[in-house]
Amino acid sequence: MQKTSFLKRFVVPVAIVLVMMVVTSIIYFHLAWRMDSDNVLRPVIAFVSAALLFSSIGFGTFLIYPVAFFRGAGVGERIIACFITPLVWNAKELVRVSEFFTVGETLYYGLNTAFLLSVFGVLGQMGLCELICRWRLGKKGEEPVKVVSAAPVVAIAVGLVALYLCLIWGLGVHFFYIYIEGYRAIFA
Repeated sequence: MQKTSFLKRFVVPVAIVLVMMVVTSIIYFHLAWRMDSDNVLRPVIAFVSAALLFSSIGFGTFLIYPVAFFRGAGVGERIIACFITPLVWNAKELVRVSEFFTVGETLYYGLNTAFLLSVFGVLGQMGLCELICRWRLGKKGEEPVKVVSAAPVVAIAVGLVALYLCLIWGLGVHFFYIYIEGYRAIFA
């Protein structure tokens, strides 16, 4: 597999997802909800922009990882590339809530369920993408490839466990109570 320039293997796939996140965030928060409530386009614009915003944060890995992989990005580059969008989103949220919370509370907010799910979701998605990309590379027959190895399988498992603990276990209520108890223990 030939290694392309840093711009093509790293910057371009990250920029596509990051720009989609920024643009849909602007449309959702600064256009859709400022339209008149009787405007028939408002719910459509709000739904589409919210869905694309959620997809860019939660599933951008499915675009970034394979593009970076097949353009020759190393493992470290692929990992960093996939985490940029969720980290930028969380940083934006931290700035937003810092208007209301102390510095410590703001940093604690950064560990909320949505952010943890995005981080562990990216981890699981990277594991899945790695297996799929290796399989596709092996199908091309250009070089011998070991499709399954421990690291991607562990990444998938960690992502699934986090999904269960944060979202499925008691519909997320149990993890939320743990999060709140942590807040009380630190800030009460």
